Amino acid sequence: MTLWGLPLRVYQQEEGSTMKIAEYVGNNIVIIEPHGRLTLETLHDFRRAVARRIQQGWQGLIVDLQNIDYIDSAGLGALAAAYTSCKRRGMRLVLVRVFGRNRELLMVTRLLTVFDVYDTTLEAERGFARPPEATVM
Repeated sequence: MTLWGLPLRVYQQEEGSTMKIAEYVGNNIVIIEPHGRLTLETLHDFRRAVARRIQQGWQGLIVDLQNIDYIDSAGLGALAAAYTSCKRRGMRLVLVRVFGRNRELLMVTRLLTVFDVYDTTLEAERGFARPPEATVM
């Protein structure tokens, strides 16, 4: 599977980890697609993937949550920390495919007003051409 004609890169799961993370890279934007639960038990893998891409200086980071079936308070904290880290370095972090309970959780915690949220990765990529604003599409 490819995006922008580049190969899909999947990090191997560490022993005891329940999260795998797929990455798509192109057009100076990285899409990180975690799978499973974003919880205290898995946030190390998520943080490591985000930190690696932030250090590499990409223009934008898209976090695709379509395959996250549960987010706890530590997971929310990891998303907020990733957003803050990107912002400090002049990068943008946006979320895509936030559905069901995950969307409700972001709404209740008012994080939905902090993140730019898009329905698709294509919309998110186009959104990088516009100035940042908390946009829920």
